[in-house]
Amino acid sequence: MLCFAKKTSPAIRVVLSIALFFFSTTAFVQESIDIKQFNLVAEQVEELKKTDLVLSLKQLTAFDNLLSVLTVEQNLLYFKLLAEIQIEQNRYSAAKKTATKGLSIGKKLASPSILMSELLYLRGFAFESLGDIPQATKEYKKGLEVAETLHNKIQVAEGLINLGAIAYLTDNYKRSLILLNDAYNIAGQTDDEELKGTANTELGIVYAHLLQDEQSMAYYQQSYLHFKKAGMLLAAHNSLHNIALNHIHNKNYQQAITVFKTIITESNKDTPSDRMFTVYSGMARAHLKKEDSNPDAAYEYLLMAKQYLQFSEKMFHQLKFYFDEANVLYKLGHYDDALISIARVEKILANHKEMTLVKKEGYVSIINLKSKVFYKQEKFQQAYETKSKVIALTDKLYENEDNRSIAQVRLQLEAEQADKQNEILNNQKIRYEASFNEARLDNEEQRIYLIISALLVLAFAWVLVKLIQSQRKLRVASSIDTLTGIANRRSLMVKSQQVFKLAKAKQVNLSILMIDIDHFKDINDKLGHTIGDKILAKVAFLGANMVRKNDVFGRFSGEEFMVCLPKTNMESAMEMGESIRTCINKYAWQISLLDKVSVSIGIATLTDDKDLISLVKRAEEQLYQAKASGRNRICGQ
Repeated sequence: MLCFAKKTSPAIRVVLSIALFFFSTTAFVQESIDIKQFNLVAEQVEELKKTDLVLSLKQLTAFDNLLSVLTVEQNLLYFKLLAEIQIEQNRYSAAKKTATKGLSIGKKLASPSILMSELLYLRGFAFESLGDIPQATKEYKKGLEVAETLHNKIQVAEGLINLGAIAYLTDNYKRSLILLNDAYNIAGQTDDEELKGTANTELGIVYAHLLQDEQSMAYYQQSYLHFKKAGMLLAAHNSLHNIALNHIHNKNYQQAITVFKTIITESNKDTPSDRMFTVYSGMARAHLKKEDSNPDAAYEYLLMAKQYLQFSEKMFHQLKFYFDEANVLYKLGHYDDALISIARVEKILANHKEMTLVKKEGYVSIINLKSKVFYKQEKFQQAYETKSKVIALTDKLYENEDNRSIAQVRLQLEAEQADKQNEILNNQKIRYEASFNEARLDNEEQRIYLIISALLVLAFAWVLVKLIQSQRKLRVASSIDTLTGIANRRSLMVKSQQVFKLAKAKQVNLSILMIDIDHFKDINDKLGHTIGDKILAKVAFLGANMVRKNDVFGRFSGEEFMVCLPKTNMESAMEMGESIRTCINKYAWQISLLDKVSVSIGIATLTDDKDLISLVKRAEEQLYQAKASGRNRICGQ
């Protein structure tokens, strides 16, 4: 039998102590090496992920099993870098989990770290990309709060950019412009080329939504230069993609195709699948819409895009693909297949009831295409009913549009409403003509033929009369605001644009007044929207009686009015503004619980403004100044 002594000899204890010291020292040295090595690798990954996502991910994940020996700050940096790479790879669900894990570790810190702000932004972007806008907004606001607490200028700008993007995604273009311009100004005070590129990109997108293509293109081009200077190939390609879309919007299809080809040529294994999908679908749209339309080539590019669709988590990309596929199939004459694609679009949108204005417009457009397909299939009754649905949806679109948003800048929608109603009547006329021809060919008896002919002539005459009446009514409706009886947004901007061009050409004075009713939301909340509507109508009436014959006065948005004053300098404009302010403030309202109504007015005079929007924007800035200074006053620049 073998036995062990209960007590270890002194010699053995010395040997064990030396061994233990050796191993603990070795572990400490190894831990120090790992920490230093991580810092070096993190710096390399920060640069490498701009050009090679696969290699940067490989280098970073080599530390997966060593996170326990890293500091909390290093863990946060690890998860931040990993989430950034995953987002660049369009792996938004994975990025959300990564950012969440990093944020849970960050709770161990005694004080907030700027890395917490970055992780919140990354998690917000993942939510945004997955279609959860409310949650994305919450994450962005939390991240901005951390950045402001730490007085980090760059991260504050990033937060403003994120919230500015959310604003235009939810059709609040006025707020978006304010936030993004603040971020743009902050970025200009730094040497951060990536930040400058991002700010320019987002401003380009907003101006594209507002149909200011020249300004939009200028911002996209600047963003491209900043990203190239920062060595960020993928981000630079994003700017090129936006430039190509701008070309498509302006019907410069061949130029768009050239830009798309540049992206395809310069792409590599790291180019995200989402990017390749949008590039090939953009190529398809350009080939379909160009003057010598090529639906066959468009369909080939769509099939290429479809290869990347399976890797995308974005609902919008699926929506876009089936929408484009339906249009291409319609052009190819594959009407039954086109209806299948249209049904897929309707199904996707049915599962997302909370739609932005852009998606609502897309829905109206796809229903309109559906009516065209029915007409091509000679299903005239279904075509007529579907076209009627387009009119109803368009009217509902206008009813639900937020009057306080610059989304009303979409002037072409009002004109399209008239075109669509006229198209309904034209379709009726075509159906009557088809019936007339069929009756003439099939009827053998002359008497019946004459009776049918007479009836159809009468019906055709009725259609023509209704068409003329409709055109007259729509011409009035498309230029007058129904609530106040003054010029609506579309008419106001069209007329003001004419005055602006004349002032620039002849180099004469021009001033803009932006008028906003003070505390109007409180009035609506306390007295109701019916009283609010009466106040809007009366303010419009008082203002209309104050302006001159050649001035352009109209309703700019919900409670905001605009006056375009040709041949008017700042001094005269200030006098006009004061007259309007005083008139409204002194008016005796015969409404219970309402004594006075006041307005704030911002004024800007033409200087070196390149376009009308620039001048209007300066006037709005003065309006905000008047509001901030206590309301019921005028401010001018």
